[in-house]
Amino acid sequence: MIRQPMLRRRSAGRWAIGLLGVATALLLSPVAAAQPDVDANNAITAAWQATGGDAGPLGPQSGDVYPVGAGFAQNFASGKVFFTPATGAHAMQGAILEKYESLGGPADSDLGFPTIDEGDGRAPGSRNSTFSAPDNPVIFWTPDTGAHVVRGPLNAAWDKLGGSSAVLGVPSEDETYDGSVVSQKFTGGQVSYDSRTKKFTTDPPELADQLGDLSIPEDPVVAINAARRAAGGPLGPLGASDGEPYKIGSDGMGQDFVNGKIFYSPDTGANVVTGQVLAKYESVGGPEGDLGFPITGEVDGGVAPASRMSSFAAADKPVIFWTPDYGAVIVRGAMNAAWEKLGGATGALGAPVSDQSQSGDDITQKFSGGALTYNTATKKFTTEPGNLASQLAGLEVPGQQAPQATQSSQAADSGKGSGFRWTWWWLLAIVPVLLVLGVVALAVARNRRRGRDDDDLFGPPPGDLDADDRAYGTGPTGDDGREDTLFGDRYAREGLGSLGSTVAATPSSPSEGYEPVRASFWGAQEPSADAGEVPSYAEQEDPDAVDTAPTRVPTPTEVASEDSAAPADADREPLMADEPEPEPEPAPEPESAPEPEPVPLPVFDAVTDTGRHARIGIDEPAPMGTALHLPLDDPDEVPDGYPVKADTRSGLYWIPGSADYEEAPAQIWFATEEIARTNGFVRGE
Repeated sequence: MIRQPMLRRRSAGRWAIGLLGVATALLLSPVAAAQPDVDANNAITAAWQATGGDAGPLGPQSGDVYPVGAGFAQNFASGKVFFTPATGAHAMQGAILEKYESLGGPADSDLGFPTIDEGDGRAPGSRNSTFSAPDNPVIFWTPDTGAHVVRGPLNAAWDKLGGSSAVLGVPSEDETYDGSVVSQKFTGGQVSYDSRTKKFTTDPPELADQLGDLSIPEDPVVAINAARRAAGGPLGPLGASDGEPYKIGSDGMGQDFVNGKIFYSPDTGANVVTGQVLAKYESVGGPEGDLGFPITGEVDGGVAPASRMSSFAAADKPVIFWTPDYGAVIVRGAMNAAWEKLGGATGALGAPVSDQSQSGDDITQKFSGGALTYNTATKKFTTEPGNLASQLAGLEVPGQQAPQATQSSQAADSGKGSGFRWTWWWLLAIVPVLLVLGVVALAVARNRRRGRDDDDLFGPPPGDLDADDRAYGTGPTGDDGREDTLFGDRYAREGLGSLGSTVAATPSSPSEGYEPVRASFWGAQEPSADAGEVPSYAEQEDPDAVDTAPTRVPTPTEVASEDSAAPADADREPLMADEPEPEPEPAPEPESAPEPEPVPLPVFDAVTDTGRHARIGIDEPAPMGTALHLPLDDPDEVPDGYPVKADTRSGLYWIPGSADYEEAPAQIWFATEEIARTNGFVRGE
């Protein structure tokens, strides 16, 4: 009885060992790996031998099989054989092979791989080969016409009308493009197809009647390939492809190239966008932004020496217009309708200078020859020059709900916005300021440590100071008067706000303290949030009505002397400018007081942007590494290296030698005329 269980256990063990051995053998046995080059060699060799081998039309082999594109090829004395698993191995030679390779062959063209061996066509003496691209291309050759590609809707129409043995005959030229219309000439006529209207036209015209029921399927890749060919193919401005087509949104598609992109949607077709027009387009969201997909490829804008323009699908009919002087600018809605009415870039207004801005109900845009303003409430235009407005009476404006200008653009043109649109080149302004702040912080911290160890540098620390002391900047808000000593009264009270768009302080009335008021970059005061909106054209306060009597600031030594002589008195009157200054008693000098090291004052030379439109890169370096300079103590003195005057109120600039240069006001100075234009200023006469 005991023996049977033992036998069963031994049998189970043997089975387990046997199964383990089988599994090990299977795992360790060699796996048949896929070898595409071997498969290609076998297929190509079989196709060559089927044509007669060395004695056939291809002649002897010339080298081994090599990879090309998505497949393989092998050279022979009189031709080539191309192979992919999907298309098989097929031979080409002579003029058809030359045409195929002149267009990029299987690697760089959009024809694909051959799907049949080169063979006779229907027309006497003709040869042809078909290819794997989805629009069914064929290369057709005759001794009289040479080799030409027929593909897509034109090939479908050619077949529908009987092919090479019927009325159209054989192709005599390659396809040509005119916008959305593709055409091709044959020995017996011509066929054209409009991809927007989906209609054929023919020569002779009666042939079109036979094509009325011919349906051409929509294929995004085919459309993108056609747009690339229309732009010149691999040798055109787009250059080589940079990856495969990709989806955009629910039904759109795009493809990247070395020098641009092609965007496709069923409603707009496929269109090419390149250069600064593409950069501007993508900066506002590209095809998924509010401009929509492009509805045309780039065309000549008509302005010499160079200009480009693309149109987009949004309801307010936007365009992006590029010139070397002003870069790429968006014109849309009311601005575009009026601009076109007045002749566009070749009309009275000229090329656009900056994107539109909005202030309340007014939309405004500047052009090289003037400006347009449209009031969305009254539906009326005003113009500069004013005599153009009469031509715009009753003009219908598309897309009334067009997107408003960005906050940064509104702030730059109306002076009322508090935000800005971030762009990378703001770092040019921020990095120097951060460096200066770091130096300031280190200097202040160093002097404070010295002040704690040795009061001889700034005098003894004050006690509790009254309101009058704080008004003079010697209390806690003035940091014991040390910043005043280091930077001067203005920077101690206002900080860096005296140089940029920060919060400064101003008296609201003679009897009240100081309240914060926002300052613009140029130092002009902007209304606070509670003050309501103040129009940019509002008159300034009468300077004669402002009390400008000087108020003397006591020195740290005086403060120290007063504090050591008597406790702070809340009713003490401050010294006035016309009172004699008492002689301060010298403070005792500590035995080990170190000599204070001089701290250099920082020099601020701001680099910023007006926010009027996207910055255009300037190749030449600006003086001192900056683009602009604030006025010197003498406002009429020209800063070294910054000869161009600019007035922020009128938006004009003047160059040396111009008629109004000497009399023109200068709120800022630019290094070059190009930088002034880049920042949105217009040249004054």
